[in-house]
Amino acid sequence: MKRLLLASLLALAVPATASADSIVYIDQGNVWSATPDGARKVQLTTGGGWHSPTQADDGTIAAVQGTGPISVLARDGRPLRTIATPPARSADGGTFAPRPVQLAFSPDGTKIAYAYTAYSCPPASSCGSIQRSTLYTDASGETPISKYGNQFSVSDPSWVSNTRTLVFGGYGSQVSIDDLGPGDYSQTPWMVPDGDMGDGELSRDGRRLAVTFDYGANKRLGFFAVSQAPPAYPDAACSTTAADARYASPSWSPDGSGLAYESSGGIEITHFTRFEAGACATANDLVLSATGSAPDWGPADPPAAAYVPAAPSVPSVPVVPVPAAPAPPVPVSAPFKPSFTVGKVTAKALRKGLVLKAAVPAGRVTLTVRGGGRTLATGGATAKGAGTVTIRLPRVKRARKGVRLTFKLSFKDGALVRTVKVA
Repeated sequence: MKRLLLASLLALAVPATASADSIVYIDQGNVWSATPDGARKVQLTTGGGWHSPTQADDGTIAAVQGTGPISVLARDGRPLRTIATPPARSADGGTFAPRPVQLAFSPDGTKIAYAYTAYSCPPASSCGSIQRSTLYTDASGETPISKYGNQFSVSDPSWVSNTRTLVFGGYGSQVSIDDLGPGDYSQTPWMVPDGDMGDGELSRDGRRLAVTFDYGANKRLGFFAVSQAPPAYPDAACSTTAADARYASPSWSPDGSGLAYESSGGIEITHFTRFEAGACATANDLVLSATGSAPDWGPADPPAAAYVPAAPSVPSVPVVPVPAAPAPPVPVSAPFKPSFTVGKVTAKALRKGLVLKAAVPAGRVTLTVRGGGRTLATGGATAKGAGTVTIRLPRVKRARKGVRLTFKLSFKDGALVRTVKVA
């Protein structure tokens, strides 16, 4: 991680070591699993539109295609079951649609944390911010929301233990701790700096914390040495010197020496050779995938190959040859190519709600707008056949000039991404 502030220390040149760990991530709309050195990469899903991958210690994977439900997969991608999450209340009195994002598998594989995020504006409410909640389900999918409660106004859950998570919210709850139980609003603040901080993870030994701080073009990664249990504050270790709006999803290796994270360069890997209050040193940086996102590092081996479903058996039937009439020539047409154009996007247009057209194959399509590491708006349409559809997006009240937004169009067998700067 050459962009780390290393407190005047030089990165030590030490040889890379072999690892049996694996990193699951999204690449080109599908879930992949790879060794941390990138020597082996296996594509586990097809169809595109996948997001929010996470894995338990035994390699069981959970991810979402489109708007859901949650899919639970074996280590090689074999489908095990689906979990339909229910609607839930939002902090402003509205209701979240059941569209889970930001999944996190507990280390023992018994529970899945997830978030709902939406821009909602119910009657008699004050609008202007994205609503979010963190919820939990047993990995069996049989748990009602009331068992663990609705943690309003926080998202991006990550597990500290099998019964405790870190969750991240706005002012006063930037970094909070949630001990699982039946109550709503049960999270308690841990770190409440005078600024944005979120999307973080503690190392397994609880000694190292990685978080994002600030937002948009000023976003950085920050690292803290944890010497005392919360609510004691950790000590700042170092941070990235270069800002990057794409910084997201920091994930520690099981031994706490390595870190995977998302950046404008894709998925990057670094290894700390020194980590203490006021001082860091790193080595063996690499890019795992230049087009990847949302990494999650776990102790299980990646699979040797992806699961391939068996072809259905077809009973043999005697074939009697019948002379066929010559077939008329079939006209050859150019193959259909999905496309969409965002064009110039202004803050005023975002506040009114954008309307975009896209050429897509038949089926359900989803358009997601992200900025500052968060989902700002989601719209969709259904194409009866290959052709052009109109997609209407909800209003983005707090759109600001100069912010970079990512528009992701997901459809059957693929996805398209466009990045624009708000004018």
